[in-house]
Amino acid sequence: MKSEAISLASFAHEPVCALYLKTNNQLKGLTRVANDLGITLFETDIKPEQRYLIERFIALDIECIGVYQNTNVDNVLPLMVIERARKPVYKSTDVDMKLSVISLDFECSFEGELYSVALYGEQYQRVFMVGEPQSNSHDFIVWVKDEVDLIHHLIAWFGQYDPDIIIGWAVVTFDLALLYRRCVLHQIPLLIGRGRTELSWKVSDKYRPETLSLPGRVVLDGIDWLKAAFYQFDSFSLESVSRQLLNEGKAIDHVENRGQEITTLFHTDKNALAFYNITDSRLVWDIFEKTQLIDFAIERAKLTGLEFGRVGASIAAFYHLYLPHLHRSGFVAPAQPASHGLESPGGYVMSSIPGYYKNVLVLDFKSLYPSIIRTFLIDPKGLVEGLKSVEQGEVNMNVPGYLGAHFSRDNPILPALVAKLAAQRENAKADKNAPLSQAIKIIMNSLYGVLGSRGCVFHDAKLASSITMRGHQIMKLTKLWIEEDGFQVIYGDTDSTFVWLGDNHGITNIAELGQQLADKVTARWRDWCKYEYQLESFLELEFETHFDQFIMPTLRGSDEGSKKRYVGASINDDETLKLTFKGMEQVRSDWSPIARKMQFRLYEMFFKGEDVVDYLREELDAIKKGDRDLELVFNKRLRRHAEDYTAKSSPHVKAAKQLAQIQGTDKATRKGAKIRYLMTTTGAQTVEAKPNNIDYEYYISKQIQPIAEPILQLCGQSFDTLVNDQLTLL
Repeated sequence: MKSEAISLASFAHEPVCALYLKTNNQLKGLTRVANDLGITLFETDIKPEQRYLIERFIALDIECIGVYQNTNVDNVLPLMVIERARKPVYKSTDVDMKLSVISLDFECSFEGELYSVALYGEQYQRVFMVGEPQSNSHDFIVWVKDEVDLIHHLIAWFGQYDPDIIIGWAVVTFDLALLYRRCVLHQIPLLIGRGRTELSWKVSDKYRPETLSLPGRVVLDGIDWLKAAFYQFDSFSLESVSRQLLNEGKAIDHVENRGQEITTLFHTDKNALAFYNITDSRLVWDIFEKTQLIDFAIERAKLTGLEFGRVGASIAAFYHLYLPHLHRSGFVAPAQPASHGLESPGGYVMSSIPGYYKNVLVLDFKSLYPSIIRTFLIDPKGLVEGLKSVEQGEVNMNVPGYLGAHFSRDNPILPALVAKLAAQRENAKADKNAPLSQAIKIIMNSLYGVLGSRGCVFHDAKLASSITMRGHQIMKLTKLWIEEDGFQVIYGDTDSTFVWLGDNHGITNIAELGQQLADKVTARWRDWCKYEYQLESFLELEFETHFDQFIMPTLRGSDEGSKKRYVGASINDDETLKLTFKGMEQVRSDWSPIARKMQFRLYEMFFKGEDVVDYLREELDAIKKGDRDLELVFNKRLRRHAEDYTAKSSPHVKAAKQLAQIQGTDKATRKGAKIRYLMTTTGAQTVEAKPNNIDYEYYISKQIQPIAEPILQLCGQSFDTLVNDQLTLL
């Protein structure tokens, strides 16, 4: 080990020295010893290889000089000893980064025995199918004699096709994990990495993307990357997502019972199974194409320096962006978070004024939290320097924050990073580069979350509170200024302000008024920041939406206005009505389909001036007659194993255990299992039990009444009266 004095200091303004070690094992040993002795080490959570890249601003691609060393070991790629490396000096437009991609999907028995594997790429499709060649079979099928033969064909295929990227649906947790287990069973080395290297897992029996080791290739799971790009779906099943994005589903009749149908096809119609298999693989390919997920993943890696294909890791991305600038400013990162139990408040949520309104504007602050960081110079380094200057009596040199925070005006790092990202995003928008724009947006919005996370060493309640509490101040003052102009603010949430224009029928151009109002508030913030703190304001209020009609409901059983729940109606370009639900049952997957359907229809009819009472009567009558039974089925996924639930009365847990008994396996009680159940007079029962005692009164009182009452109140009606009238007629 070598120790060397360096010109860096801790956040406590104490000098530090650098320790140089030869191996990772030495580093781990040193860390253990230091912990036992109570000696503080800084930045030990940064891997040496990552530090090398971070300090040189290297992200995604690298320009280096080195010497290859042949290991002379089978199935191990040659190593390059890098002598010098730097961020590439060429422009990205000078290099064609054409990457080969393949979509992979397996079909198997309930026991995991492989039936087939589909491989779909650009102008390419192939299925390896176990079995004897059949007449009139698809030309993309390659017949293999058994599972072992299938695995050997697939390994050989990887050597020939040599894809850079593998995509799929649960491709790591299911497909590759399944393939690995079958190879272990048959004692076949899984040599599908580049240069016939072996697929392995960093943690035994933990088949997760972060534990996968597949040299020379990147694996992107469609579910993980849609979530990373902030796509939202009621269900992330391939069937559900492809229906919504592509208007196309799986090539099978009974998706909910596909396991049994796949086995049936394998024994009776392997051509149909091959078509189903390749269709699944193609659907994944088409989803990636439509959403530009690969481009998004590449742009994210370029921006953050994270390994291409690594999902999540917001804190690691923050370190990569922040640390090289922090070191050049003379500091090392702290060893642990500064806050212990003291936390910052969340975003500002204004008390609402419930009711039915016409002409409501929604004004949104553009990237509010990043704009606050940039405007008010919120920065970990700036906080350390600001607090020191306060100790020295130089208060006027700083920008005050909250919880005693003061931020130095001298070259803050984080505001400069936000400014750079904001400029890059505007360029991306101008270039119509949607993946880059979305990647930058997500990174910018994650900055507050990172600073507010106890898992980040920069976490300090002074930092997070100086963002959120400044947000509270901004929302309150914005409301005051808008109401000074004669309009009423009926609700506000984090960065959105809802403005009722009143009964002023003389307004001819509402969109123009909305833009004028937004511009006026933006100008007032510019003046306020200059006057109060001599700062340039980057706060920008935008006119987002005009709702022709708007309903802010009350809390159930109360006259008090609700929060984070509303319904708005706007007019599309084709003059059709567009409904926007926020926080309502219609957008929540844990409500029954009948409740969600009826809520949408009730609000649609109300906004159109149609009779909702007759509709309700008809639907309630149909429910009682059993005509809506298929719409009463709840779908809920187990978020942990059934035995780990403390609330044993949870309906879906009870149904899961019942399903496990019917199937004779514990598969239905495992984490992630999707349970379909009905509420009966004896409680929740799985659909597979085919219950004949559905509790219709439960659905009427617990599902329909809560979503119907707000509309009926606006119509001067009562749900109880409506139900009693029906009973009188019977």
